[in-house]
Amino acid sequence: MLNSFLGVLFFMGMLSGVWFSIHSDSWLGVWVGLELNLVCFIPLMIQGDSMSSEPSVKYFLVQACASFLLLFSGASLMNYKEGMKMLILISLLLKLGAAPFYVWYLWVGDSLKWLQFLVLSTVQKIAPLVLLFFSGVNKGGEILIYLSIIMSGLIGGVGGINEVSLRKLLVFSSLNHMGWMMMPLVSENEFWFIYFLFYCLMITMTIWILSLLKLYYLNQMFSVSVSWANKLTLMMTFFSLGGLPPLLGFFPKLVVIESSVGSPMVLNLSFMIMMSVITLFYYLRMGLSVLMLNHLKIKSNLMFFKKFSVTIILLVTLLGAETSTFLFQSFLQ
Repeated sequence: MLNSFLGVLFFMGMLSGVWFSIHSDSWLGVWVGLELNLVCFIPLMIQGDSMSSEPSVKYFLVQACASFLLLFSGASLMNYKEGMKMLILISLLLKLGAAPFYVWYLWVGDSLKWLQFLVLSTVQKIAPLVLLFFSGVNKGGEILIYLSIIMSGLIGGVGGINEVSLRKLLVFSSLNHMGWMMMPLVSENEFWFIYFLFYCLMITMTIWILSLLKLYYLNQMFSVSVSWANKLTLMMTFFSLGGLPPLLGFFPKLVVIESSVGSPMVLNLSFMIMMSVITLFYYLRMGLSVLMLNHLKIKSNLMFFKKFSVTIILLVTLLGAETSTFLFQSFLQ
C-alpha cells in the first residue's frame, strides 16, 4: 500500500484529513476534512488489487451518506438543536462502524488485505471518536450511546463464536472494544484515549503476525508451515485482545473499570464484562485447539528481522500489562 510515491502521498492526505477534521471549529470544516480523508483512503483500498473495487464502492457509499447527514445536521443545528444533535450522533456512529451501524464494517473489512484492514480499524476511527468526545453531541443523546454500547458488546461477544474468517473475527473483536471505548465518552472522561491507544497497539501486533504468516482463515493455522512458536505468539496477541490478565489487553479494561465504578455506568459495565468473558472464551477455545492439534517441530522460514519482531511482540504482550498497571497506579498517586 505504501510501496510507491502515490501511496505515500494518499496516506499523508488521509492523515491530513483526520487532522483537519479534529482541529476545525465548524461542521463545514469537519465535513471537508472527512471528505479529504475518504477520497485519499479509497485509492489505498484498490491500489494494485482490482478485487477491492466492490468493497471500496460500498465503503464510499456508506461514508458519503454519513458525511452528507453530518453536513446537513451540522448546518441545521442552530434551528433544530436536539434533533440535529441526534442526527450528528448517528452519522458519527455510522462512520465509526459501531453497532447498530456495523454491517458495512463487516462486509468491507472481510474483503481487504491486512494493511488496509489495519488502517480501517485504527486511523479511520480517530476522527469520529474525537468528534464524539469534543463536540458535546453526547449530551442529550445518552440513550443512543448506551444502546450502541450494549449492542456493540453483545454483537462483538456473540458474533465471533463460530467465525472462521480471521478478519471477521477481528471486526467482532473491534465492536466489543468499541463498546468499552465509548463508555468513558458518555461521562467525557479522557480514559477513552488510553484505551484506543492500547487497542491500536494490540491490533497492530496481531495483524503484523497474521500478515507475516499470510493467514486469513482459521483453518490455515492448522498447517504445518506455521511453527509452534509463531502460533504461540499469535495466540498471546489474541488472548491480549480478549483482555486475559495479566496480558497487555487487560490494562485498558482495568482503567475503564476503575473510572466507571460508582457512576451510572455500573450496569453497562457489568454487561460489558460479561460480554468480554464470551469474547475471551472463543479466543481461548480457538487458541488451545490450534496449539494442541499440531506439535510438529519444524524449521521456521522467517528472516531474522521478522523473528526479532515476533519476539518483541510476544514480550510486549506478556510484560505490557504489568508495566502499564504500575505506571497507572503511580500516576494516580
